[in-house]
Amino acid sequence: MSLRPARPEDMEFIHALWTSDDNARWLDPPQGYEVDSALASGNLLVWDLDGPAGFAFLTEWLPRVVGLREFAVARPGQGRAFLEALMAEVFGPRGAHRLGLDCTADNARAMAFFQAAGFVREGVWRETWDRGDGDFVDCIFYSLLDREWAAR
Repeated sequence: MSLRPARPEDMEFIHALWTSDDNARWLDPPQGYEVDSALASGNLLVWDLDGPAGFAFLTEWLPRVVGLREFAVARPGQGRAFLEALMAEVFGPRGAHRLGLDCTADNARAMAFFQAAGFVREGVWRETWDRGDGDFVDCIFYSLLDREWAAR
């Protein structure tokens, strides 16, 4: 098991997982220029279990403030170890003070997953995300601070 920067040969896996029927409702559709930039900067990461098993897309909102834009695994049960490795990377070598993310208010599984990992619910962005059919849904914002991660 390892967390590593994505490579060009991972892109087919990442795109397939990102746009799969299981994830399309929850993940923001990929924009080519953003993906290319994340790949080049090392902010597109792969969870590797003898081959790609998940991906994460990080963004730097401000110095030492990192956003987890997208997070997905290919099979249930792989997410927790992946998230632990990702947090170790973000708060360790990358030196982040804060890791933030949002998920839609109807994604109970994601909210429970991130809360169980120590993320704190910070608020609601009302009717923020348009699912593409004019149906705007609320997004719940979560974060984890470096000191909270270290104290777990």
